[in-house]
Amino acid sequence: MPIIDKEQDDGWAIVDGRKAATRTNIAKTIYSYTQWCWVILALTSLVLQATRTVQITEAHAVAMYYGEIAITIAFDFEIGLRVLATLPDWRSFFQHGNNWLDTFLAIGSTVIQLPVVRRSNLYPWFTIFQLARFYRVILVVPRMKPLLVRFLV
Repeated sequence: MPIIDKEQDDGWAIVDGRKAATRTNIAKTIYSYTQWCWVILALTSLVLQATRTVQITEAHAVAMYYGEIAITIAFDFEIGLRVLATLPDWRSFFQHGNNWLDTFLAIGSTVIQLPVVRRSNLYPWFTIFQLARFYRVILVVPRMKPLLVRFLV
């Protein structure tokens, strides 16, 4: 078992008395800089869903369709980025409950965009996958996280 010294010098770590190159995970760096973008996108998704009405114009329906597709693709990309950010220990991704929930919501949101599901009578019920993303906004509001956790437990 190599002994790793905590002191680092310009991207080098001391391992067993020798200098070894340390690499920063670029996906982790990208995700850390874009965390707030995903919260804003979750809020945008909720606002988009809130504009849905019974009597919707054709232009509004098209805008919602492409908006939902774009947001779904973005959240699918985000899950992939988060998995890459855990490399080389990708199994650690599944140690966090929010990763499980976000993966479930991303898969559910992707499946409901399939034409067969989208044209079915059940589609309005399945939009819960898109609406549930709002939990991310709640988590960043001070003092709301303990309330959400209590509610879920």
